[in-house]
Amino acid sequence: SLGAASAGAPAAVAASAGGGAAAPLLDHSHGKARDWSKCDKNRKLRMEGEGKIPGWIGALCYMVLGFMKEIIFTIVPQKNITLSNDRIGLTRSAMLLFIFIIIHAVGNLHVFLGPDDFNGYGYFYVRLYWTGFGLKANIVEEYILLSVLLHVFVGLKRTWDMKLALAKSQGAGALNLAISGLMLLTFMTIHLFQFRFGDTEQFGPYYLRSPPYLINFWGILSLNLFWTDETYIAPVGVRDIYALEFQIFQNKLWSYFYIAAVVIFMIHYCIGWKKVTPALGVPKGHIKRVEVIGYIIG
Repeated sequence: SLGAASAGAPAAVAASAGGGAAAPLLDHSHGKARDWSKCDKNRKLRMEGEGKIPGWIGALCYMVLGFMKEIIFTIVPQKNITLSNDRIGLTRSAMLLFIFIIIHAVGNLHVFLGPDDFNGYGYFYVRLYWTGFGLKANIVEEYILLSVLLHVFVGLKRTWDMKLALAKSQGAGALNLAISGLMLLTFMTIHLFQFRFGDTEQFGPYYLRSPPYLINFWGILSLNLFWTDETYIAPVGVRDIYALEFQIFQNKLWSYFYIAAVVIFMIHYCIGWKKVTPALGVPKGHIKRVEVIGYIIG
C-alpha cells in the first residue's frame, strides 16, 4: 500500500546513506580525487634515466618517437606564426629537412638504375603538380621551400641576436652553424638552378611509359618503380635529367664542388644534431646514444 511504501522510504534512505545493498551503484560522492603528483614524479625519474626501454633499442625507439612527434608538429598548427629567435622553429624545420634529404638522396640513387628509372622518378613529381595550388610544383616541394625559408630566417635571427655576441667572447667557433648554413644555402640555390630549372630541352624529350597509378606496383621487387614496359600505355615525353646529370658531372670542377658541399653538409649536420637531440624529448640516459645513432645515420 502507499502507507507501507511511505514507511519504507526512510529505511531505504538510511540504507543508501549507510552504503548497504540498496545504495546507488554509481554513487561516487565519497570517492577520492586522483593524486597525479606521484605519476609526474615517476615520469620525471624515468626521464632522468633511460625511460621504460633501456639500452640502444630504447635510444632508437625514443629517437624515432621524438622525430615523429616533431614532424607532426610541423604540419599540425600549434600557435600563431611569429618570427622570433626561439629554437623550436629552427629545430623542427631542421628535422623535416633531414627527412627530406634522406628521401632525396635515396631517390637520386635511381640514377644507377638507368635513364628510364631516373627520368621516371623526376616525372613522378611532375605528375603531382595538381597538388601545388596552381603552381608548377607539387605540395611537397612547396612545403620544403617554406621549411628552408623558416630555417634560414630563424637561423639568421638567432645569429644576429645571440651568436654574434658569443663570437666576441668565444671566438668564431660560435658561428660554425651560421657559416656552414650560408654555404649550404649557396649550394642549394646553384643545385636548384642546375637541375630543377636546368636546360633539358637541349637533349629533347625522353620517352617512357609511366605507371597509371604513379608507382609501378608490379615492379617493386625489381625496383622498377617509375616506369613500366606495358605496351598498352602510350609513351610520354619527359625531362631528360639523366642526360643533364651526366653532362654536369663530366666537368671535374662541378664534381669537386658537390663533394665539398657534401662535406660541408656533414659538418653542419653533426654540429646541429648535437643541439637537436635534447629537443626530441629523449630520456637523459639515452642522449649520448641518440647522438651516436644520428651521426651513423648522417
